Amino acid sequence: MGLFSKKPPCPICGGKISWFLPTKIEGEYICDTCYGKLDIQTDKELNLTMQDFKEYLMFYDQNKLLKDQFVISEQIDFGLWDTKIIFDHQNKLFCMSKQPDKTVFEGKQLKSFTIKEDSTPLFEGSAAGIRRYASTVTERAMAMAPQIAQFAANRRMARTLDRLDDGKLNNSATVQYFNSPEPFQAFNVELRFDHPYWTVLQCDMDGPRFDNTHPDVNSYLRSYQQSINEIEKLVAALKAVAFPETAEQSAGLGMVGMGALHTTMAPPADPIEEIKKYKALMEDGVLSRQEFETKKKQLLGI
Repeated sequence: MGLFSKKPPCPICGGKISWFLPTKIEGEYICDTCYGKLDIQTDKELNLTMQDFKEYLMFYDQNKLLKDQFVISEQIDFGLWDTKIIFDHQNKLFCMSKQPDKTVFEGKQLKSFTIKEDSTPLFEGSAAGIRRYASTVTERAMAMAPQIAQFAANRRMARTLDRLDDGKLNNSATVQYFNSPEPFQAFNVELRFDHPYWTVLQCDMDGPRFDNTHPDVNSYLRSYQQSINEIEKLVAALKAVAFPETAEQSAGLGMVGMGALHTTMAPPADPIEEIKKYKALMEDGVLSRQEFETKKKQLLGI
């Protein structure tokens, strides 16, 4: 049978089968409308039988009842591709979309979640509690200040040398770019479910980046704080729909975080100078007064 040969109707709804790359399940063509309802984990989709698909469509109809009652009370933008996570706090529902047009999850189906900075734990949540781990990103970004200052000095020197011949900027010097890696690359989110079609769902959001021509620690940390604000909103929303009665607690550094801190930073030579740096961050609005006071007490050992 050729690509453009007439195909039998969809065995599910009797609809017309697309002529262009139609989907098959166990050798039977499925129409785009029926197959377009599918929203399941990739490994489950790859092993789908016709009976599995029919059972899924029953689940789809049941899940539509949750979609119909879904009232968006909060939306969180997350990720490079503008991923949306919407929450219905009253009914304790959430959906990984800007509208409830994908699978709607009940909060009780969420078993646990983790949020990491690369592989370093930042948040862990379950019915046992919500744990927030201390992050070393601020310290590691500040430790890059001498390197960034040297880069800026090299750029100024290059511009000065460019003017030596006639006093004009001739743009003949090689353009220099700051290409040192940031303290981390991405926030990685993992949601684990007790659900017939989803065991785990993963998404990520890029961490802040240094400007490659005019890097600045304060700008980086302001962007980082904006990202942290979104992460905290996500944690609070997941807690509200899935674990409303659980307690929150702060923890120390994750094991990977401890290693990163020890390998990338030397102990501060002068606590007073370090306090001045953190005070400048507070005055720039990067840190809150409470965060500054906490860090000051830590540096002073009180």
